[in-house]
Amino acid sequence: MASTPRSATLRDVARVAGVSPSTASRVLNSSGTSVSPALAQRVLAVADSLGYVSNQAARALRGRRTSVVLLASDPRTASIAAIAAGMEEAGRERDVMVSITAAGSGTAAQLAALEVLGGLRPRALVVTGRSYAGESFDVVLPVLRRLQADGCSVVYIGDEATSFPAVRFDDVAIGQVVGRHAAERGTRAVILTAVGHPALESRRTGFLKGLADGGLEPASVRTVHCDMSHGGAVQGTFRAMEEPARPDLLLAGNDILAIGAISALQQLGLDVPRSVAVSGVDDIPLARDIAPSLTTVALPFHTAGRTALELALSGEASDVHLRSELVVRASTDRPTR
Repeated sequence: MASTPRSATLRDVARVAGVSPSTASRVLNSSGTSVSPALAQRVLAVADSLGYVSNQAARALRGRRTSVVLLASDPRTASIAAIAAGMEEAGRERDVMVSITAAGSGTAAQLAALEVLGGLRPRALVVTGRSYAGESFDVVLPVLRRLQADGCSVVYIGDEATSFPAVRFDDVAIGQVVGRHAAERGTRAVILTAVGHPALESRRTGFLKGLADGGLEPASVRTVHCDMSHGGAVQGTFRAMEEPARPDLLLAGNDILAIGAISALQQLGLDVPRSVAVSGVDDIPLARDIAPSLTTVALPFHTAGRTALELALSGEASDVHLRSELVVRASTDRPTR
């Protein structure tokens, strides 16, 4: 009687990859933040070639695919919370469990998270565009395709170019609407944005188009980059206000940056909106509550979550485009030109 082949173990993966078992474990269990992307890819490739299956994955293989996972870089943000709420609402109606997983901030951690999720065999994976940007997306794309080939639906939320079905907002058009609104209220503008965030880069393109539509010359518009955080926006705004010809318009790539900018302007003794009109994008709950309340663009994140889950379960290979709305509040309440 033929013996059953022994399944590959963690030690087998570590030996073939030339790493310690603890390093292999960090990569394969989504805690490899201190492991280089190249090393993580090598460990994952070896695990794949040996057919290594984690204990969690082995349990999942015995079960039925019933879960949908939302993968986000930072599940704590207001926009991700709204997307998750929409997915959970639609999931309850369809008897599908929805869970949220943090993708992490490094490529190695992101690859490891996807590898673990693949072993758990979810029914579908919803990926937010902010989770992966630039080179990171190029690295994880083959893993997403492998998950799809294994029967896991993959749906994207965002405007990045991808072959997966997607729920899209049209960030260029959003920025253009904000730019036109701002151009009526000032003559010198600064765009506050962050590097490596595709949605914000698209919005910047739209800001520039809208400001030009409104008659602002390119020389009167400058871009300041900062970290994607409240503190980063404060420091970026301080730098923007050091110019001899101070801007009277500040267009931020999202509400978090806009709120940080308002804080910085108030610290400098500048009135918003009389000295500088400020706008954001997203319409997070805090945008209504700060003083002055923030002019922004309301994005239907809850609807995006519902739509993404429905798209994932349907198996349709199509994109859905959602509409947004400019919400004018006190932060741009100043006379038009």
